[in-house]
Amino acid sequence: MMRSGFVREFWCLARFSAVGVLVTIIHIGVAMIGVTVADANPTVSSIMGYVVAFLVSYIGHFRFTFAVPGRYRDYLMKFAVTSLASFVLSTGVVGFATAILKIDYRPVLISLAIVVPVCNYLVNRFWVFLQPGSGAGRALEIVTPE
Repeated sequence: MMRSGFVREFWCLARFSAVGVLVTIIHIGVAMIGVTVADANPTVSSIMGYVVAFLVSYIGHFRFTFAVPGRYRDYLMKFAVTSLASFVLSTGVVGFATAILKIDYRPVLISLAIVVPVCNYLVNRFWVFLQPGSGAGRALEIVTPE
């Protein structure tokens, strides 16, 4: 029984990762198209890419990663808060680490590339898309043999 919980969690994490890779490609792709084709400012293009990626990410996690019931708007506010918090915290950490602590940006970005997705998965899994009474919060419970 415990093994099936780990297997379920593994596949949920795999779907989360697949959506994340797709969203990253979309974000970068839209931003690059904005700059090269539309001759838009790189910052504006990046914001456009972020908005498109946000929408794809939400739909992907809502329907594919966590496959929760309900309407799209049922989880949207929590997802938006999580996404915005992740963006602000990541940007703040880069600024603080590079400008104040004088740390090279490369290890900071590499660290964030690991920490942010893990935190996002946990927040999405156990807050944004958690369904009360579903037992989803108990999937990783440790069971002792009797």
